[in-house]
Amino acid sequence: MKLKKNIISPPILRTADKEDKDRHADWLELFFDLIFVAAISQLALNLSSDYSLINFLESIPLFFVIWWGWVGHTFYLSRFGTDDILHRILTMLQMITVAALAVNVQGALTTSGAAFAISYAILRLLLVAEYYRAGRHIEQAQTLTNHYVKGFGVAAIIWIISAFIPAPGRYLLWGLALIIDLLTPITASKKQFKLPPHSTHLPERFGLFTIILIGEAVVSIVFRVSDLGLTFITEITAIMGFIIVFTIWWGYFDESKGASARVQEAGNQIGKYQLWLYSHFPLLLGIVTLAAGIKHVISLDIWYLLPPREVWLLCSALAITLISLSLIFLSSFDLKECKSTILLKIRLPYYIIIILVFLTGFLGSKLPGSIILAILTVLCVFKIFISLIKPPQATCEI
Repeated sequence: MKLKKNIISPPILRTADKEDKDRHADWLELFFDLIFVAAISQLALNLSSDYSLINFLESIPLFFVIWWGWVGHTFYLSRFGTDDILHRILTMLQMITVAALAVNVQGALTTSGAAFAISYAILRLLLVAEYYRAGRHIEQAQTLTNHYVKGFGVAAIIWIISAFIPAPGRYLLWGLALIIDLLTPITASKKQFKLPPHSTHLPERFGLFTIILIGEAVVSIVFRVSDLGLTFITEITAIMGFIIVFTIWWGYFDESKGASARVQEAGNQIGKYQLWLYSHFPLLLGIVTLAAGIKHVISLDIWYLLPPREVWLLCSALAITLISLSLIFLSSFDLKECKSTILLKIRLPYYIIIILVFLTGFLGSKLPGSIILAILTVLCVFKIFISLIKPPQATCEI
């Protein structure tokens, strides 16, 4: 009997475990993250092959679907995660479905839409199964788990139906399913308040996923230089790309404290917690789009003038990333008490830099892509310099 209990263990409420205050991500969770990054990498390849505004806009809902699938599993593990055989089997099945998503994401809006929809539906149904199992074993969590089972289950069914509906009706059903998916946790705020996610485990998971994507950006730049050959031009543009990526890492982990345990879903902090959570989506989208743009610039002649739309996309991607970092930073502070200090005195130089990054797009018709990249690099370095000489005041922290 002891062997069976070790193999099949019921889910437990991890937020109530006082002996688990310093809980960290386990190896299976990290493995699971890598599968999702593989799916995002496939989407990034799509954007790299056609660095255009239209392709970027088409990538946004697909990127959100992948990210939201990761968020769903991450929040489940933060509240109810166990390391028994059944959980490992369910996680393995989810990884297989994510691999299917990765295979079909490039043609999701054309030839492989049905396969993409079914893959995502299966991923969500497996999450529903996990929540159903948790509700059976944890009585105090049944109100929340039942809410998730119904909401996520309905959305998954709509995804399955969409696989048999031709475009554009299919995409309308996708939008409906995503709305239901989003509203499900939003309409459960009071239920979530009673069972908040783990205060250290959840930020660490988001931090690890972010740093993996930042690492993917570096790897993509290295591969592009390797494909083109190491020359003075590719070396200089790659170094500028590395500097920009490094400043993003600095901005997330040092300036914004994105992986800090300060952000918790408790009391009147729910709004700030949601700001922290949802700011990660534009952040990660910006990182992926920015990396594709840097690769694009590296591939061109040093004096080549990028089309204005590509310059605007590159500058907008960096601006979106910096705005997201600023929102994550603000989510850790009491805005009512520190409004004048943070928004006006401390963050004003950051907002000026973000505006300058965006306005750099006006120079696209006059300056080559390499010079545009150099300007963005200087602005990013200047942002780091400001953070060193004018750090946030500790008296404003929660």
